[in-house]
Amino acid sequence: MPSAPQYVTIGSDTDNGDEVSLLEILDNVLNSGVVIQGSIVLSLAGVDLVYVGMNVVLTSVETALKSIRLEESAKLKQFPRK
Repeated sequence: MPSAPQYVTIGSDTDNGDEVSLLEILDNVLNSGVVIQGSIVLSLAGVDLVYVGMNVVLTSVETALKSIRLEESAKLKQFPRK
């Protein structure tokens, strides 16, 4: 049996209380895309031993392909083929 949708309240307490479901947030993120960057440095006695960096791109395949096509067309306009 499906559970009730989860809602997140956006804004302050003085807002009119618009609620947005997690599905709507996920849909918005996938349509626009998000990049999450992070890094971890492990050190011992002030000496950096391990550095781990990460970049995570969260988007839909359709949005990624659209972005690639726009980038390629911009390059062609900037450097036209002869």
